[in-house]
Amino acid sequence: MIYYLFSFLLVLSILSILIIIKGPTIWDRLLGLNLFSAKIILLILLFSILFDLPYLLDIAIVYTLLGLIGIIFISRFVKGKGKI
Repeated sequence: MIYYLFSFLLVLSILSILIIIKGPTIWDRLLGLNLFSAKIILLILLFSILFDLPYLLDIAIVYTLLGLIGIIFISRFVKGKGKI
């Protein structure tokens, strides 16, 4: 059952990459990037559960926080038209 979920998340990650590449606006691309990072976090968590590697949970938490901070800064940068 976990293998089906793992492969389903991989397919959704590929679709998120297509949104990043094809998005007509920068906001669509940012949304695709956020979706992709969420799928990667879920894949890390599934991998951690599947192979009983508890240290991957810490990596997933750090990746989540870095993704959130990154999306916020990129959004503010784009909204401010390049002003930091």
